[in-house]
Amino acid sequence: MQNTMISKRIQHYRRLAKITQEQLADEVGASDTYIRKLEAGDRLPSLDMLIKLSKALDTTPNHLLLSASTLGKNLGSSIHDLLSDCTPSEFVILYENMAHLKGLLREQMK
Repeated sequence: MQNTMISKRIQHYRRLAKITQEQLADEVGASDTYIRKLEAGDRLPSLDMLIKLSKALDTTPNHLLLSASTLGKNLGSSIHDLLSDCTPSEFVILYENMAHLKGLLREQMK
C-alpha cells in the first residue's frame, strides 16, 4: 500500500467536502500539521484515525484504502446482480440515469 495513494484519496475527499485541512484536523481531533503530513504522504493514519477521517469525509475506510479498480470489481458484481432481473425498459431508464449522474459527479468534482 503506497502512502501517496491514501494521501491523494484523503485530499480528494477533503476537497470534495469543501473543507480546509484545518477544518478536517478539528473534526478528527488532530493537528493541522498531521493532516498536511497525511496528504503529503509522509504519514499513514492509524486504524482509529482512518475511521475518524472516513466519518469526517463522509466516506468509508475502504474508499480511502482501496483503489477504484478494486472497489469497482466488488461493486461491479453487485450492480450486475441488481440489474440482472430488470426488464429492457427498466434497464434503459436506469442506464440513462446513471449516465446523467456520472456527468453531474464529474462536473461537481472539477
